[in-house]
Amino acid sequence: MTKPYINNAVIGNSRMLGCITDRGELIRLFWPNIDYSQHIDRMEAGVFCSSHNNNTLWFGRDNFHHSQYYIKDTNILKTVCVDNQAGIRVSHTDFMLPHADVAVREYEIENLSREENEIGFVLYSSFISCDSELRSSLFDFENDAVIHYKPGSYAGICSDREVWQFQLGNNAYQGAGSAGGLGGYDSIAMTGEGAMSWRLGVFREGERKSIRIFICASETIKGVKKLIRHVRRMDIACERENTERYWLNLVESSRQIKTGVPEIDALYRRSILVFKLMADEKSGGLLAAPEIDEQFTRCGRYAYCWGRDAAFITGALDKCGLTADVDRFYKWAVEVQDENGAWQQRHHMDGNLAPSWGLQIDETGTLVWGMLKHYEATGNKQFLKEMWESVEKAADFLLEFTDKESGLPRPSYDLWEERFGEHTYSSAAVCAGIKAAAEIARILGLDDKKAELWETAYSSMKEAMETALWKEDMGRFLRSIRTKLNPWGWEHSPNTVSMRVNPKEYYRDLTLEDPAIDVSLLGVAVPFEVFDALDPKVASTVKAIEEALTSPGVGGIRRYEGDNYIGGNPWILTTLWVALYYCRIKDFSKAASYLKWAVGGRTELDMLPEQVNKDSGKPEWVIPLTWSHAMFVLVLIELADEGALHTLRL
Repeated sequence: MTKPYINNAVIGNSRMLGCITDRGELIRLFWPNIDYSQHIDRMEAGVFCSSHNNNTLWFGRDNFHHSQYYIKDTNILKTVCVDNQAGIRVSHTDFMLPHADVAVREYEIENLSREENEIGFVLYSSFISCDSELRSSLFDFENDAVIHYKPGSYAGICSDREVWQFQLGNNAYQGAGSAGGLGGYDSIAMTGEGAMSWRLGVFREGERKSIRIFICASETIKGVKKLIRHVRRMDIACERENTERYWLNLVESSRQIKTGVPEIDALYRRSILVFKLMADEKSGGLLAAPEIDEQFTRCGRYAYCWGRDAAFITGALDKCGLTADVDRFYKWAVEVQDENGAWQQRHHMDGNLAPSWGLQIDETGTLVWGMLKHYEATGNKQFLKEMWESVEKAADFLLEFTDKESGLPRPSYDLWEERFGEHTYSSAAVCAGIKAAAEIARILGLDDKKAELWETAYSSMKEAMETALWKEDMGRFLRSIRTKLNPWGWEHSPNTVSMRVNPKEYYRDLTLEDPAIDVSLLGVAVPFEVFDALDPKVASTVKAIEEALTSPGVGGIRRYEGDNYIGGNPWILTTLWVALYYCRIKDFSKAASYLKWAVGGRTELDMLPEQVNKDSGKPEWVIPLTWSHAMFVLVLIELADEGALHTLRL
């Protein structure tokens, strides 16, 4: 089934992650990690009622009016569906148990009609969508449940009420379209689809009745049956209260920020809740975003861990007090590091290499820099000791990866994953990583010679950046040198150079200079501090960024000149990047104005998207983007630490 690109809401428990539309449809369910596997092909719930000729009314359809909200400071979602013509109101609550691989969907159904109405509930499910040729289903009579399965993955769907009818395959969706339409002749089948129905009885005027649906996941059939039996014995009202308390405790135990601006305070608390959902409990990996584009139709997909994103995210986690998740992440990072010391483009949560198209050298530098920043946040020297071998390998690799002619890191892909070249942002990240490695060596007192070597390398690369990347006549930094601007053929520029790009003597023609204005030029000062934020070179570069990249009409900062990805919109994280710069030069009013713009781009559920539509000003594309939430937290807490929260109220 083709899925919508927008995940309106997310629920989870750091092992299981669910994505829900604004109509309350569960369209994606990830387990046993929060990125993979994705199990739901299609899942729909509805009611059949005597007042409507016993035809099924599916809750996600246009005849229902929908509203949605989270229970305050939790990841428990409420969706209300009202069909006034049919006289039906459905309020359903979605959450996952914090300490069990169980998704709970509670439905409360109300008869709005003045007449009695006999109502039943129906659920259609098509599961195990990743490997369609392996999927099968069975009906477990002992536990009154449909179990969808493939090797190593069993999803059991059951209820707190007795099933009336079921059907596996044979167009079960059509059978679920009316009361009594399911034919459960086969109790096991080589199909991923099934349906169940329940009789709820006669509803008097205004009467409400409830039904609870449980989705249980296990690696074995015995395990899922055991979990089904366990969950059906639970006091679910008590479990919901425990789940609510779990999330409230998380928010309350984190750093408290109170600006006096309700929408900003709510967004800060929601960011903490998002961070927890995006931190994989089993591995320690940090998810960039829940997946939206399984078929690679408009992008390269998002449900992976990038070292780049993660270093910004861990900075935000440290700032708001979630330091244990940062510890877990860097232990994960050590495990996925290449033997040569580099980190590849992106990884699955379980540590396996994800689909990739090229090394992005900034990530290796950024992760070493991030390790030092985590130490500075916690003062935990034992953490640095555990990281030392990884740091040493990474720093040695970064030195080996230096272009001896330019003095910069050799060509790799940029932070936007589009251009192959020697980039200003990547150079700043590598500089910061090498310098951080030297500082870590000094802190631990382990290798003064290595520290001196790395310090010298840092100074040399900074000097090379000034020589090769700063353009006095432009009054700003170049985006890149020796860059592949035409990925599909020969460069269009007459000013090119041919460079060897791998040990097998393959060469590519590269354009000598790329002068495009890019917000990532900020990286030379923020966050990597290769140049001081007050340096005139940085100030003039920022001026050029604001003049060229401010989106007309809606405001906000675009990524770079000529950006056409998803229409070339302003991004939340890029705008907050400029805000962070203004924090560093202590222009807090300017920083606050950018932060307030970003807050205005949030969704109704306080999720920050990747982008804001350049025409409508509404949230655009990926929701939520963890990096967006991280940049919001970094700016907000910097304002708090500087005693400048009052600027948000002006």
